[in-house]
Amino acid sequence: MTPDERANRVKDAFSFAYHAYEDRAFGHDEAKSVSGGFSDSRNGWGATIFDALDTLNIMGLDSEYDRALAHVAKVKWNVSNDLSKTFETNIRYLGGLLAAYDLKPNKILLDQAVALADQVIMPSFVAENQIPRQYVDVTTGKPSGSLAILAEFGSLQLELVKLSQLSGNQTYAKLALGVIENVSKVTPSFPGLYSMVWNAESFQPAGNQYVTISGGADSYYEYLLKTHMLMDGKENLQLDMWKTSVDSMKKILRSRTAGGKTFLAAFNGDTKILETGELICFLPGNILMGARLLQNPEYESFATELMDGCYHAWETIPSGLAPESWSWVDEKQNIKMFPEQMQASMATYGLVPQSLFYDLRPETLESLFYFYRMTGDSSYQDKAWRIFEALEKYCKVKYGYSRIKDVTVKDPKDAKHDDFQESFIFAETFKYLYLIFSDPNLISLNEYVFNTEAHPFKLPHPVKIQKDF
Repeated sequence: MTPDERANRVKDAFSFAYHAYEDRAFGHDEAKSVSGGFSDSRNGWGATIFDALDTLNIMGLDSEYDRALAHVAKVKWNVSNDLSKTFETNIRYLGGLLAAYDLKPNKILLDQAVALADQVIMPSFVAENQIPRQYVDVTTGKPSGSLAILAEFGSLQLELVKLSQLSGNQTYAKLALGVIENVSKVTPSFPGLYSMVWNAESFQPAGNQYVTISGGADSYYEYLLKTHMLMDGKENLQLDMWKTSVDSMKKILRSRTAGGKTFLAAFNGDTKILETGELICFLPGNILMGARLLQNPEYESFATELMDGCYHAWETIPSGLAPESWSWVDEKQNIKMFPEQMQASMATYGLVPQSLFYDLRPETLESLFYFYRMTGDSSYQDKAWRIFEALEKYCKVKYGYSRIKDVTVKDPKDAKHDDFQESFIFAETFKYLYLIFSDPNLISLNEYVFNTEAHPFKLPHPVKIQKDF
């Protein structure tokens, strides 16, 4: 099958799920893909529509895009029964609007982006220390949340810098960049690596310091490099913070199995925890991008090790789908000292599956996309295709796609599904799959940087990181 034929198959899968959403749940946040119902877990503004906007444009689904845009124009940001979660609203709604505007400028998109930022995101910064709070009551504008999560307060700057670039109002960028400057003044657990949970008031790590690159911390590290790129390289603080963090990941968190697979550990206080998961698998692509930008072969080698480890978590499981998380035995440990079940799992899979569900996640596909675009090696396309085939085989249901509860199931007929389809399947999973098989000039990595929800933002000036095809 040619890459074009594969891209068309992905587009068909996207269209199948999106048309079912249009038919059964349009205007709501998510479709319930098994029952045909709907869900509103993201304030009821239509998260799937905002997450799908740029993908509809990229795939040339013009009539669907026009219907989506008509919905976007009607959304009122001060109407919701739920608190807005600042981080999610920023990456899904604001990110979706900004990327759609970059691809096809329309006043509706930018007006709604500015209104969303002013009414819902900016109020999160009103505390005296200007550290954004986790939640905002959209009807009153009142922020709340005594804890602050690294990936949440540390992943607002890419969208808010972009909004400043498009709107001309520098307040957005100033506030978000100020948060990162404040982070840089706090002593980290390890050089460049910060605890996941902080006290929002004191802006210091809270309790027993838990250091991970996975969920709750992931996009903080991702955005340091990407913001440097979006700011045209005219800042060095975040680039330096990114380099320090990657050096520590390699020196302190890196762990290798006897089978030669490399994974990144976590730390709880002084205790090293050999557990990782799919959410960390954006990192190989992020490090490879930095390696190409900085022309650093050591980073490239580290990125390639991590990419191999992430893909292994898919290929080693009979369904071809990775578990949400897994642990392992390090090559320096005596495997005989571990329970027989762990020994058997290491012998069978080369890792120990922990959380067995697969939630339609895109992170390994994201890194495969970066690796293909930056190396030109078609084996990364083949790996992405195998993941797509597993997705089709095990996750496709009557009205779209669904989380599968246990990836170790062998027969698709035995797969147990949850009745829920995350909006990010339209923003990320299908977009990365489509782009890996499409013309490399379509959303070139020389011209765009992706937010953590895979919404592409146009760079002020091109860089040279993508391979010449």
